[in-house]
This record gives sequence, C-alpha cells and structure tokens, in this order.
Amino acid sequence: MNSKIRAEQWPYLLFVASLPFPSILQLRFSSITFQLADILFLLAAGAWAVAFAVRRRSLIPSWFYACLAAYAVVIVLSAIGSADPARSSVKVAGKFYLIGAAVLSLNSVTTMNDLKRVIQAWLIGAGVSLTLSLAGILLFYAGFTDPSRNIVLHPIFGSLPPGNYPRIEGFFFHPAMLCNFLGVTWMFVLLSASANWVRMRPLRLFSVGLLVVNAFTLTPGLGGIFLSSPGFFRKRLLETGHRHLGRLAMAVGILLAAAFFIAASVTLFSYDPYGTRVPLISGSISPSHRAVAWKTAFETFLQNPILGRGVGLPVARSEFIDPSGNRQYLGDAHNTYLSVLGETGLAGFFTFMSVIGFLLFGLARWRAQDALQNTIRACLLLALCDAFFYQSLTGSYEDARHLWVLFGISAAAVARFSTDSPSV
Repeated sequence: MNSKIRAEQWPYLLFVASLPFPSILQLRFSSITFQLADILFLLAAGAWAVAFAVRRRSLIPSWFYACLAAYAVVIVLSAIGSADPARSSVKVAGKFYLIGAAVLSLNSVTTMNDLKRVIQAWLIGAGVSLTLSLAGILLFYAGFTDPSRNIVLHPIFGSLPPGNYPRIEGFFFHPAMLCNFLGVTWMFVLLSASANWVRMRPLRLFSVGLLVVNAFTLTPGLGGIFLSSPGFFRKRLLETGHRHLGRLAMAVGILLAAAFFIAASVTLFSYDPYGTRVPLISGSISPSHRAVAWKTAFETFLQNPILGRGVGLPVARSEFIDPSGNRQYLGDAHNTYLSVLGETGLAGFFTFMSVIGFLLFGLARWRAQDALQNTIRACLLLALCDAFFYQSLTGSYEDARHLWVLFGISAAAVARFSTDSPSV
C-alpha cells in the first residue's frame, strides 16, 4: 500500500489540525468572520475538486448524503420562514459549510492509512493547543491573570464563584467548546495507543496534559469523560476476566456523569454582597440559568413547532446575576436538542438526528474483521456518546466544526471498513 501523502491530502490534514484554533487569525469581511480553519477548508475542498476532475475520482457511495441533503433542505426552508430572514440567510451559509466539512471528511478517509493520518493531524493540532493551555495555567499562577495577556483564559467565571483559579478556553471562545473538543480527542488518544499509531511515551504525556487542561475548563461537559472512559476500558476488563471491576467502573462513571448534569440543572452558587452564597446549604433548590434557558427554548419550539423560529436566531431567554455580581443574559438554549428544535422545529430535529442515526446504525452493524477495526468502531461510538449525546444536554454543539468532521470520519469508517454498511 502506498503510504505517501498525496498533494490534495495536505490541505485537508492542515484543516483538521487547525480545528482547535478558531480564535486565531480571524479575517472579517463585511458582517462575516472567517477563521483559519475556514480558509484551509476552502483550500482542501478546492484541492479535492481538482483531484476529482483530473483523476476522475468519484464520491464514496453512502446514504449519508441523503441525510445531509434532507437537513440542508429544512435549513433553507427554516431561513425562508424565519423571524429574521437576513440573519438566518447568513447562518445557512455556515450550515452548508459544516455539511461540506462532513462530506469532505467522508471522501478524504478512503483507507486505514488515511484514517491514521487524519487522527495524527487531529492530535498534532490538539497537542499544540494543550501545550499552550498548560503554559497558560502556569502563567496564571505566576501572576499573569489578565485574559488579554494570557489568551487561553476565559474572562468570566460564569456560574462558578470568583476565586484565584483559571478557567481555560484554549483557543476556543468558551471553555465548554474546548471540553467538547477534548472529549473527542481523548477517544482518539485511546485509539492511537491501542493501534500503536503514536509512540507511547509522548502519548502518556499528551494524556496527562489533556486531563489537566480538561479539568480546568470547569464545565458540566466534563461528565462525558466519565462515561466514555469506563466504556472503553470496560471491554478490556471483561476480556481479562475482571468482569466485576468493569461493571463497577461503568456504574461509577454513570453516577459521576449524572452528578455533573444535576449540578448544571440547579443553582449551586448565587451572588451576595457579603460573599458567594450556596443555596443548597439553606435547603433552597432553584433552577439554574441553564435550566431556565432549556425551559424558554422549549417554549420557543412550541410556538414554532414545524420549522422553528429561524435558523441562527436566539431561542432562549434567561437573565440572571452570576456569583460575581454581573448581570448575564442567555439567548442560546445551552442544549443541542432544544436548540435545533427551537431554531428549525421538528423538521430540523428529525433530519439532523437522521444524520446521527445513520452513523449510530452503521457503527452498530459494523462487524469488525480484526481487533483494530473493533477498537475504531468502539472509539467512534464513544466519542459520539461523550461529545454529542451527553455534552449536548448542557451545551449547544450542533455547529461545532470538529463534530461535523467527526461525523464525516465516522461515515467514512462505516462506508469503507464495515462489511455490511448501508451504501448505494
């Protein structure tokens, strides 16, 4: 097998490596802001189109395109009937870009070598981001606490009490998005370790750095790693005869994940001029600002049940005073499922979930031919379980670039490596 990287593959690998740097090298044209990854995506798409024409390559056959096309049609219809068509029309372009990223990923991973390179490119980009984030943590405790100078810091504490600790967002715009990205990255680390795609010593250092930085995101999405990790190691423990230990690890992981979700649902800390209050100590239980956002987003859906309020428009209304004493307003649903329902209604929800359903169905039916394929299948499923299904309960990730790349990689695995995958 030819292991040489083809010329048209380089822009795509650079695009994947650039995913953890959305705040770097932003270019603004009119009201639209382009990120480094967007520019590299255009180069990658152009390179693939040239190869498609010159080498007469064809699209990888898959029903995945039908799911994407159905979602795209609903997005356009939602924009037409939007409460603010001009604003929604801009978002439509962004949605088509995300769909394009999934299609490009599907057609860029055609061999096991391609999959290996893509994951290595992902880990290289993540490694740079993690190294700089770790440096930011050290600099914080050395006195560089100003986010304008220590750029990996998040400028506010959110629903957490103010204190002498950093919240890390890396080069994303929110800690929650970094946590989501690292959830997928963690599964790619475990896959690379199992497949011997990366040397173990640097991979161990990478793993420690990832877990440290992820902990400093201080976001409810952290519960996802307590689901995916036991899910990965449980099978190993069962294979080695440690059945009870595997079940115990899974049970503990589920309990911890549930605890993070519950913590996001209620008000743990509230503002007091004389210091932060903890309502639970006095027996007071009230919904968190996230829970209020969920409620109001669902109300928006009920008012616009078919096509939603309009793609790209705010669907929630949650106003509160954070523990630091700052007045905050949330227009985002902070829940992927409610965000999709509020913006695009039932039509958007079912077509969007058909994309996810296709991947789950294909991966579940995948009869792995060897241990490596079995590990790939497990890691892709667990990455979706953590970064999409679980973290979507407390954050809106339907527009996360790295997730759409994950969707495309998963679709490629289903199309290329599954012996009985649904394809056309």
